[in-house]
Amino acid sequence: MIDTLKYRLPGKEIVEQLGTFRSVDSQSIRNGFVLTDFSLKNYFVFEASSEMNDNKAGLHFLKNQPFVIEKEEYLTEATSFIAAFQHLKLKKGVYSRVKKVAFDEQKAAILFFELAANYPNSFVYLVSSDLFGTWVGATPEVLLSIENEEAKTISLAGTKKSNDESDWNAKEKEEQGIVTQYIEQTLSQSINSKIEVNGPYEYIAGPVKHLRTDFSFNLANASALNLVQQLHPTPAVSGLPKEGAIELIHKTEKHERSIYTGVIGLLGVETTNLFVNLRCCQLTEGSAFLYLGGGFTKDSIPASEWEETENKSQTLLNIFQKL
Repeated sequence: MIDTLKYRLPGKEIVEQLGTFRSVDSQSIRNGFVLTDFSLKNYFVFEASSEMNDNKAGLHFLKNQPFVIEKEEYLTEATSFIAAFQHLKLKKGVYSRVKKVAFDEQKAAILFFELAANYPNSFVYLVSSDLFGTWVGATPEVLLSIENEEAKTISLAGTKKSNDESDWNAKEKEEQGIVTQYIEQTLSQSINSKIEVNGPYEYIAGPVKHLRTDFSFNLANASALNLVQQLHPTPAVSGLPKEGAIELIHKTEKHERSIYTGVIGLLGVETTNLFVNLRCCQLTEGSAFLYLGGGFTKDSIPASEWEETENKSQTLLNIFQKL
């Protein structure tokens, strides 16, 4: 059965293709649609088929289902997660969970089109292959965009409901500041051009809003893929220091992140649009598994972090209710 790719860049037209996702070494990637896992250990590129035979089209559903943690266990694990910060000298760590909901997998394409219609400022996609299964998402987080050597990335951290008019608290500001400082330092070490910084400011992403800082710079003398490998995973999806945070994530989380919080999008010669894979779900027969993360600092309250993941789930659940 042939693989499926559908995507919509913010402000652009929908692209639909059939073809094959291939597992490749990062050194062999030149351009095209690229997909990775969280740890950048697995890279996938899409090769479009010259024969668009819809009779061979279909969706790939994996048999194995991800581990779903219930609230009581989440609170216990989250408490242990925070307790490990002092030993590992962490400033921030991102602990994620999986939420299972009933879903008719035959509505996968409809879900994609509804996400595209409802979230015009997000990168919306549907990918399906026997390499990783079927995933649908609408991510607001730009990792790297390039247009004629002019590049941009963003720091996106801190979360609350979009209709919450209260002031951002110290924990949320600290969380955003950690990501911003990491990106600014990484860019300073990786490129030889002036970096313009704008922010932080509020950014609404559907049912939630974040604190966002924009970075603009020239990438004339640097490799886009090399810069991605330096930036990713940022503290927005891993933590800081990066190595200790990733170690704690692998030790604590009982599910595999797979392509959740990986890199997804288009790598090109003159134009690149790569995103962090957030607000996404994996589809199986009869179910959708939503991947939801929260940024922890030493001052985090586990019950509040659970609530944050519930709020983030509404990006997809609000659309599920319309189908």
